[in-house]
Amino acid sequence: MRIHVLGTLGLFLFSSCGSEPVLEVEEPRNLLLVTIDTLRADRLGCYGYSGAETPRIDALASRGVRFENAQSVAPITMVAHTSLMTGTIPPHHGVRDNGSHRALPELTTLAEVLSAAKFRTAGFTAAFVLDSIYGLDQGFETYGDVPQRQATPTSEFEERPGHEVNLEAMTWLDRLNKDERFFLWVHYFEPHLPYPPIEDLPAKFRARPYDAEIAMADRILGQLLDRLKELGHMNDTLIVVTSDHGESLGEHGEETHSFFVYQGVLHIPLIMAHPSLPQGKLVADRVSLVDVMPTILELLDVAPPATPPPGNSLLPLMQGSQAEPRPVYFESWVSLLSYGWAPLQGVAVEDQKFIQVPRPELYQLDRDPTESHNLYAEDPASAKILSDTLERLLEQNEDLARIARARREMSAEERGKLASLGYTGSAAGSEPEITLRDPKDGIDRIQKEQSIRKLIDSNQTDLAIKALFELLGEDPRNPVFNAHLGLLYMAQNRHGEAIPPLLLAIDNGLDNATTRSNLGTCYMKVARYQAAKTELYEALQQNPKHLISLFWLARTHAALDEKQEARQRFEEILELWDGGEGPLTQQVRQFIAELDS
Repeated sequence: MRIHVLGTLGLFLFSSCGSEPVLEVEEPRNLLLVTIDTLRADRLGCYGYSGAETPRIDALASRGVRFENAQSVAPITMVAHTSLMTGTIPPHHGVRDNGSHRALPELTTLAEVLSAAKFRTAGFTAAFVLDSIYGLDQGFETYGDVPQRQATPTSEFEERPGHEVNLEAMTWLDRLNKDERFFLWVHYFEPHLPYPPIEDLPAKFRARPYDAEIAMADRILGQLLDRLKELGHMNDTLIVVTSDHGESLGEHGEETHSFFVYQGVLHIPLIMAHPSLPQGKLVADRVSLVDVMPTILELLDVAPPATPPPGNSLLPLMQGSQAEPRPVYFESWVSLLSYGWAPLQGVAVEDQKFIQVPRPELYQLDRDPTESHNLYAEDPASAKILSDTLERLLEQNEDLARIARARREMSAEERGKLASLGYTGSAAGSEPEITLRDPKDGIDRIQKEQSIRKLIDSNQTDLAIKALFELLGEDPRNPVFNAHLGLLYMAQNRHGEAIPPLLLAIDNGLDNATTRSNLGTCYMKVARYQAAKTELYEALQQNPKHLISLFWLARTHAALDEKQEARQRFEEILELWDGGEGPLTQQVRQFIAELDS
């Protein structure tokens, strides 16, 4: 075991020649990795926000190392977590979005490396987008998925509160032997939307629900840290707290995240604490989420896997060494995959940031932290340097074959089975049509879509449909807008009319479990049972836990007098369901009884 030697206060060892006192501290034996979803750095007290109530996170920063300019690779949960857990950027690992992409088994994860080094490993997640079906469970002997308590068209986005995550994590910790090394990852979904009802918040937070959720996440983390201390692991555990991405909060016209790549969604906290690390150390260098894995492995004295650049250990920076400025990659492909618009990719080097889009952007972050002044036309030389840097990064990292495999695709055998059911449709898939050259031109449409979502949530379907027709008049093949229209028609029992827009959504790139399930449900409702089976089976290929797909597939089998298959699907619902006895389970049991009669 290595010994870290620090010049700090405490119990000192003196050399015979009277040099400065140093403290010898053993390296950490264990790892607690905490990811707080949708947490932007500038909403924490230790990052300078006066309105924060984050005492536990701030205390970690005061006794550890805080990275002032840590940056995510993407404002999308699954993409960012895959980079965190593999030390690689999306062009290498291939994950570009939630739900439709998976971390492939060929990737080497942090959990796999530590498991091979005899660590006990466990991960407990708070959102279905990180479910084990998407591949980040590899290397974890225990992986806590979100329980299935919904059977709705959007249930693949189910979440759970942090105190439930803590309960599972603490139970796991309690069962470990004292001498076992461990890696525990906990993921909290606070402060991601939706927020609690305003009336449930303390008065001081009712105008700031995002801050209220951050304060809640801080309290939840504090409970876990208290348990760690009770078990005697506070001083032998490396604690790393970070986030997958931030939240725009209206900046640049974006209310939430995933669409743009400005600093509101990319600037994340990164704090590492252990007695072997400098206390209260501030690292100002710009670093990336992909640097976390190699840093952890060096601190734990575990050999890293062979991965491509740009992931690097941050230990030299923590020890005060100077380093050459390194490019920090970022992207968002949601504009392409969900809307059919151009994707965003870019790179930041020190305080210069370049965004590659049809109308490129260049910012000087130290002088323009809100990214309000595009310098691209004024400083073409800098733009060219960063553009070339981005191109080299892609050349070093991009794996086109892996990118294709990471997105859910049907095998030749699966396509044959679908064809045998009498359906061809859009099974071969297609690339989205670019309906806008630059995502900046689409933000007004995104804002209109957000208004439509609120109308949908309040059951104002007629107004929502009217507003959608206005959007579709501007952008008729837009996959998200067509998917919304199909869902609204379904809500009005206009299932036949819902089929064309749902097909358009899939044909233009929005090929996920929700859209396939909605299409299959519509086919079932209009008695096109073979087509319904095709779509519902495809939905379950993408998300085997999608309860609403299982339900309507069972009903489709029953309508075709395929009683054994119908019963099997109904029983799968009961096996997956974790919401207690209620209307759904009662209905499923009634259908099973009818099949057996």
